[in-house]
Amino acid sequence: MNIIKFVSVALWSMCMLFLSCKKENPSLNETPATVEIFVCNSKGEPLENKTVGLYDENRYKDFQKDHTVKPLAEVITNQKGIAHFVLESRPWFVKGTSAELMFVVQELQDASNYKWWSRGGTVTLGKVHSFKIEVVHQDGAEGDETTEEKPGEDAGENVESPFVIENGILTGIKDPSLTQVVLPAEVKSIASGAFRDSHIESLVLNEGLEVIELQAFSGSQKLASVAFPASLKEIGGHAFEDCVALTEVDLSKTALQEISSDAFRETGLKKVAFPASLKKIGSQAFLGTHLEEVVFSAELQEIDDEAFRGVVELTSVTLSNNIQRIGYQAFSDCEQLTKVAYVGEMKTADCMVEIGAFQNCTSLTSFAFPRSLSEVQGWTFVGCRKLKEIILPKSVKKVGDQALRTNSTVETITFEGEEAPELVGNPFPFKENILKIMVPSGKSEVYKAKWGSYESYHSKIEEKS
Repeated sequence: MNIIKFVSVALWSMCMLFLSCKKENPSLNETPATVEIFVCNSKGEPLENKTVGLYDENRYKDFQKDHTVKPLAEVITNQKGIAHFVLESRPWFVKGTSAELMFVVQELQDASNYKWWSRGGTVTLGKVHSFKIEVVHQDGAEGDETTEEKPGEDAGENVESPFVIENGILTGIKDPSLTQVVLPAEVKSIASGAFRDSHIESLVLNEGLEVIELQAFSGSQKLASVAFPASLKEIGGHAFEDCVALTEVDLSKTALQEISSDAFRETGLKKVAFPASLKKIGSQAFLGTHLEEVVFSAELQEIDDEAFRGVVELTSVTLSNNIQRIGYQAFSDCEQLTKVAYVGEMKTADCMVEIGAFQNCTSLTSFAFPRSLSEVQGWTFVGCRKLKEIILPKSVKKVGDQALRTNSTVETITFEGEEAPELVGNPFPFKENILKIMVPSGKSEVYKAKWGSYESYHSKIEEKS
């Protein structure tokens, strides 16, 4: 009997342990919350080496009664006045995916002479939040000086906001000398030209912001850092054009489906992380940047005209196998481009590769079109003097004038389709500049019959073994 009891207790304990572990596991995969606290004076100038304390709701109530109550965590502001908190699911979100948190800056001379300023609100796992604490010293104040700030309000009761905001739309900035900007939570949209030619160096966009309109930050040549929120749905045309100090942006957590024309044109960008939701890149969106690698998800549908033209440092591009349009000169003059790869499956074979899409990509040695290809308009590879191999998928129906000509020798052009595509004009390299045209096994006569007017190339046609 004792043995049976012992075994029963052991089994019960193991089950409870298993259920406990199972209950804990989901939190391991939660994305942390990120909170940026910008500490500045009343002029918006950043305050370095300020200690920002973090309190949960109950501990903050205790602090309000007794300023000696210690915070749960502390971070010191950097040169830009920013304290960066990364909050894991535990211990900060034990009751759910959101928590009420407060952030406090305190200046303490002695037990009876202290000042403190606070700001906070609801913080949610997986999201980026930003708050601003303005450290304002009131003239002639003695003893305690406290400023408690509610989410979405400006720091201090008597401190005027540096922004012009109407019905959630930020239309302008009152102090053009501001260099560090953290937008308040109430902003839903940034109007056209709101920060054009500004002196901003660091920018934290608030969670809740959905739209950045035309030329919102264009010409802000000192802008070097931008934090984008998950709520962002639209970046308008020319929004960050000529922001030459901006070298890296992370859009991966945003809800963007399109990046509009000229949005990042002539910026200093070397690295961009794109979101999985992105479907379209507008014309000249990244023209003249310094990107080294571009990786898109399988959801990408369209790259508009000249989107990446002249990005000479670009070496690698990853596109969707279901892309439906690669526009005019989309990647032309990318002189160091050596690799074009694809992700995902082909769903609709209607892709149009327009004129000059990859012309003057002088480092390309091999190129395969996406599985969704329907038509190659022409002049695709002119000037690609190192290109030796070109592969066209089964879906291709039409090949335009000069489409496969590089003006140098191409060793192999491979057609994977059972049916020969329509040829227009003079699609092939000069006869002496091509070694062989590969077609599926048993299909050489089908291709020759379809290409009757290209008889001089029939001798180049070979079947795959």
